[in-house]
Amino acid sequence: YKVTPLPRLPLTKPGVSQLSTALKVASTRLLQILAISTGTYADKLGPKVVQSLLDLLCSQLKNLLSQAGVSLLTASPGKNQENQDRKSEDGADPEKTDFRALVRKQHTAELHLGDFLVFLRRVVSSKAIQSKMSSPKWTEVLLNIAAQKCCSGVPLVGNLRTRLLALHVLEAVLPACEASVENDQITQVVERLFSLLADCMWEAPIAQAKHTIQMKEKEQELKRQVQDNS
Repeated sequence: YKVTPLPRLPLTKPGVSQLSTALKVASTRLLQILAISTGTYADKLGPKVVQSLLDLLCSQLKNLLSQAGVSLLTASPGKNQENQDRKSEDGADPEKTDFRALVRKQHTAELHLGDFLVFLRRVVSSKAIQSKMSSPKWTEVLLNIAAQKCCSGVPLVGNLRTRLLALHVLEAVLPACEASVENDQITQVVERLFSLLADCMWEAPIAQAKHTIQMKEKEQELKRQVQDNS
């Protein structure tokens, strides 16, 4: 198994501490080592140890989803006098710069979420892990990544690779549902999967087309603002 590479430590000015970044990288590496080890020896470890690690992984997955699932049309900063005052000397509009930064930030967050799902796919190779990850807490967050929509009808997570990876992890844990969960959960999962299939066939393409038009209109509006202020 090849561990997903982490970004290098950013270069900083002399005298500026990189301790915070180094701790984040080290803690992520440690979590990966613990998760892989727990998945490999889950049958020999105590249930509380395994459950504690899975709770931590689930919490991190939810956190990554909250970062990736942001609507750009509603999250972009509005035009105000402060933005006008912050206009840079080279003529760049702060609102346009912020909007582009939001687009890049969301794209990066979705990629990070996908990379974490690749890592989870390796962790769930153990039967003992699969049985614990078949709980409603896990199936719900995985279905939210794959199927949850914004108010506009577009997927909450726009990256197709990330949504498919969530389905791959779900595919790995669902077989363990037969003996460990109630029929109500299985029914809910099946209903959401069929609803997702229907959305992908009929609703999502139309919503995505409208969303693309709105994004282009937003960019054109920002360009006009730059021209008017230049």
